[in-house]
Amino acid sequence: MGINSLFNIATSGITMARVAIEVTSENIANVNTDGYSRQKTVFETSPVNNANGFPLGTGVQLATVQRNHDELLQLQLVKGNSQYGESETKQTALSQIEPFFNEVTNDGLGQAMEDFFNSWQDLSVTPQGSAERQAVLSRSQILVDTFHQLNTNLNDSLVSADRSLDGISSEITDKAKNIASLNEQILQTERLGGNANELRDQRDYLTQELAKKVGVSYAEQSDGTLTVTLPGGEPLVQGNLFATLSTETDAGTGLNKVMLSPLGGGAAVDVTATIGGPENGLGEIGGTLQVRDEIVPGYLAKLDEMARQLVTTVNAQHSSGYGLDGTQNDFFDASKTTSADIALNSGLTTDKIAAAGQDPTSFSGPGDNTNALALAKLKSFSFTFTVDGKTTSTTMSSFYNAFVSSVGIDTENAANSMAQNESFLRQLNALRESNSGVSLDEEMANLIKYQRAFEASAKVVNAATEMLDTVMGLIR
Repeated sequence: MGINSLFNIATSGITMARVAIEVTSENIANVNTDGYSRQKTVFETSPVNNANGFPLGTGVQLATVQRNHDELLQLQLVKGNSQYGESETKQTALSQIEPFFNEVTNDGLGQAMEDFFNSWQDLSVTPQGSAERQAVLSRSQILVDTFHQLNTNLNDSLVSADRSLDGISSEITDKAKNIASLNEQILQTERLGGNANELRDQRDYLTQELAKKVGVSYAEQSDGTLTVTLPGGEPLVQGNLFATLSTETDAGTGLNKVMLSPLGGGAAVDVTATIGGPENGLGEIGGTLQVRDEIVPGYLAKLDEMARQLVTTVNAQHSSGYGLDGTQNDFFDASKTTSADIALNSGLTTDKIAAAGQDPTSFSGPGDNTNALALAKLKSFSFTFTVDGKTTSTTMSSFYNAFVSSVGIDTENAANSMAQNESFLRQLNALRESNSGVSLDEEMANLIKYQRAFEASAKVVNAATEMLDTVMGLIR
């Protein structure tokens, strides 16, 4: 082993120390970069040479620059982001819906219903009273307007959720496009023998961000590219190809359908029914579809059933009585039985309000109040409500109170679910940070270690130089 071998060994030490310092510097520079995984240089001894029958080392070489990455943790982060995206979307929507049923201000549907039945009780005391009859009309109109307002508010929430599908679909497409682009870059880099660690970090982080929008499953292929599929099994990303999501108005419902244009082109297919599936977590798009297609329609169905029961039952009782003019009339418009269109009978006047059980024009006297009393007693009447195939017999106020309670419970459950998913995701991110994140203390210690290694290798060069000078001096 000659002096040249010393130079080679020292040079390899200097080179590897420089590489290690570069990697450490990269870690320090990206300490605050989202999704960045700490990198570590892994060294190995260079091939040995035989000198006088003994194997002697020839220095150090770089085995790899290793990325601290946990694939199982990445899988959990993807699923956790998907579940959090769904619960956050539902909680946001329900927190906006809940104030519609706030009875604290005394101007909600429950109070309007109470005032409506109380006005009939007041009329029964003075069945011919003009003020009492006018109060019945006024309270009734307030009740009708409250139904309309609640229906409008709920439909506004439904439309808002529907419109947001377009933006979410665009974001999913954009992230899929970026993942496909990173697939191509990783493939080309690694084919040329390069290091694609940071590109892989970016792809992993994008996959987590994508999962927050829609539940996905993924698998890394043998060539290093990532294949991403939607909950229905449709491929979203394959190699450098990606599918696109868009929305299209459904002619039957007037609402948006989520359409998928397949990889490589072709006719778009409707994936609305499967894209929010729970198999891989729902994401924002799944939560939005739940709000639009299940939660709000469920509330509207209960509201409509209340309106229908009120119209049919009150009309049946009212039309059996007589107004001051001796006529029998429906109180509500019998053709309008939903919360959207419920209305008073257009021909109803104060004289046509049927407080009496007998025709007052057929005999002399003030008339009776039996029908007004019967209508007032509907406040405690047990109605038969049918919603989603389930039948319940209870009073109007009890049904509405249970309805309001269900909205509050749904909101609370959504808030609890979001808090739990957020806490779980925070724990996963903390675990990832401890496993793959950059520790400045550790990197500073490494920096000093590699700096000393660099200096030591440089001293070997100096020593070899002095030895060479001495030998050359002997020759001269």
